[in-house]
Amino acid sequence: MKLQIDPKLTLSSNGKNTQQLLFKQIPILLILLLATGLRLYQLSTESVWIDEMLSIRDAKSFEFTLPYVRPFYYILLKAWMQFGDSDAWLRGLSIIFGLGSIYFTYWLGCRIVGKSTGLIAAFMASVSPLFINHAQEIRMYTVITFLSVAGTLALSYFLERPSYKALAGWTIARTFLILTNANNILILVADIVLLGWKFRKQRQVLLAAAGGLSIIGLFFLPIFWALTIGGGANEFMEKQVADYSKPGVTQIIGMLTQFTVYWPLRNLLESNQIILNKNQLTDATLLNQLLSVKTFSILFYAGFTAILIVLLVISLLNIFSKHPSERLIWLATWAIIPASLMLFLSYYKNSIWFTRYLLFVAPYFLILIAAGFVVIWNWKKPLAIAIAIAYCIGVTGSLFDYYTKLYRNDWQGATQYIYQNQQPNDLIVMHSTPDFFPLSLPRYYPEPNKVHLLNHPGSQDKLTPDYIKQQFDRTLPLKSNLWFVCWLFCNETEGMNRVFTTVAGQQFKVEQEKTFSSLEFQPIQVFKVTPAVPTTKSTTPE
Repeated sequence: MKLQIDPKLTLSSNGKNTQQLLFKQIPILLILLLATGLRLYQLSTESVWIDEMLSIRDAKSFEFTLPYVRPFYYILLKAWMQFGDSDAWLRGLSIIFGLGSIYFTYWLGCRIVGKSTGLIAAFMASVSPLFINHAQEIRMYTVITFLSVAGTLALSYFLERPSYKALAGWTIARTFLILTNANNILILVADIVLLGWKFRKQRQVLLAAAGGLSIIGLFFLPIFWALTIGGGANEFMEKQVADYSKPGVTQIIGMLTQFTVYWPLRNLLESNQIILNKNQLTDATLLNQLLSVKTFSILFYAGFTAILIVLLVISLLNIFSKHPSERLIWLATWAIIPASLMLFLSYYKNSIWFTRYLLFVAPYFLILIAAGFVVIWNWKKPLAIAIAIAYCIGVTGSLFDYYTKLYRNDWQGATQYIYQNQQPNDLIVMHSTPDFFPLSLPRYYPEPNKVHLLNHPGSQDKLTPDYIKQQFDRTLPLKSNLWFVCWLFCNETEGMNRVFTTVAGQQFKVEQEKTFSSLEFQPIQVFKVTPAVPTTKSTTPE
């Protein structure tokens, strides 16, 4: 099997009229139209989750200072906020960059391998639940993918025909990429390897590339300062990822599955655990478990993961053929070197092997997988059709799962529940912190001023009756019922009981309790508490 490389390197063609050019663009335009529909569908169905809250908070309060860590996205988001602040509008910024990254993936695939490969890779990115999820959140990840592919596309032109225009495009895109998230610096290792090898005998070109690297490094210096001397890297490792275990084989190879058909993989694995008691360990019982619909899905996705690995290997094997494609070697370098460094850091320090951190290399793996599929298509079409059918089944099931299950905190559901069941004089209190409070329940409540904050003091021991009364100020004594909402502090039962007794009295009663759960995050709990009804002694005549 030999990979067919398209000798045509550019999308434009001299001497052809505009109508012909537009006709050639119809397939990618249809893919972009599909991607737009999937990203707009249910855009506001799920409420903002904690990372989106951080994005909104940080963008609102953002002021450019030195040193910085990742300012570029917050500059963009702050400007975007000037025109609206609804969930749909704020997530729209991610959609724009997500669509741009799909088009650049197509363009890069066309340049590296061929048009068919570019179209297949773009289609996979357009329907991937992982890519859709990040396009439907207020975070920087689609910006990262966009800038990564844009810079790589510019560098591919520079590697083939050095020009200041291509060098400037690469320098700008890589600078903004690093200013969006620090770990993206790893792709520069691949860039340096390719530039050093390609132009090892062309000193003038190497000096020009070194100039571009110097500019990128100059902008990276404040980030390096903040992460090292400022302690940002250690703080991130200790607070954000210290509890995660080192990635195992399933997590490593499962990344291909998450790039293409299923997100998030851990929910698929957890929902398909086979649990048997000792008295159930019989051949018949085990066989029934293995043949259940529940287990069939994990076996299917495991098999499809094996297919993805084969397609990836087929692409990479063409590098070792008698006449390897130089451009394919570039693509493999951009995919494998940064991913390998991420894996090394995950074992050397703490695990950072997460899909969101690998999105800057995901398009390169999609192109490699698409190239492997093209090889199969040219070799045995029936086999390729079978793979395509398996892919369609897998991605359709995953999209159904994505759109029908709740992954983020259900603030909208909690708000609706309280609003429909409350009485006019009820007190609504949320146990939270000032950072998250305005972006949680009050963001969705029709009258946000009626939701009161019980600021978490840092420890439930400090949640004394005096502190509670001080927080509520003039809202006490309670005139009707208390609606108490907790999210991050729901395990502090003693503290919550202290709140109930302080507000509703010693003989309070929890009339209603409802939990709003999601697959990914801590549940929201809502309590309706009624105050004690005072009783009077009745006297009877003797």
